Amino acid sequence: MRIILASQSLFRKKALEILGLEYETIPSNLDEQSIRDDCPYKLAKALSEAKAKNIGESDALIIAGDLFVVFNNKIYEKPADEKEAFDMLKSFSGNKIDIVAGVAVYNSKSEKMLSTVEKYTVKFRKLEDYEINDYISRYPVLKLSAAFEGDGLLRFAESVEGKYPFLTGFPLNELILFLRENGLKV
Repeated sequence: MRIILASQSLFRKKALEILGLEYETIPSNLDEQSIRDDCPYKLAKALSEAKAKNIGESDALIIAGDLFVVFNNKIYEKPADEKEAFDMLKSFSGNKIDIVAGVAVYNSKSEKMLSTVEKYTVKFRKLEDYEINDYISRYPVLKLSAAFEGDGLLRFAESVEGKYPFLTGFPLNELILFLRENGLKV
């Protein structure tokens, strides 16, 4: 059975490479703004599942995910510009944020969907404006949820609670279990 990654994310591609899987990349091109929910867990699950189903390929395992940051009960997605990225990161300084990551595996042959959402908490140390600006100048922050990615964890985090999705963009252990449930030996 074909494996399709419904994403162009370098992080999600890395996840499948870590698992040694042969796969195709077909971006879902889903209008993510068409799916909204105030609950970050429901939103991550709904977006992940919709992206997987949106591919429209038959006889394939389709893998999709979504990830965003929650801070002060607000969902932070990709910033519109570098100023918004700066403001986001500055607001996280000295505070805890939650990273909500979803993964979905859709078997288009059986029409069976497996999905889950995980939460991780990151405590930021106090950040200086110059280091935020340096980070923004070196990373594609406009393509990252809340302008934050794995290297930012190493640079800004004081502590992390939960599993580690930052190099893969979604819960890797759950992905493995979902793939095994669909007959893959990973």
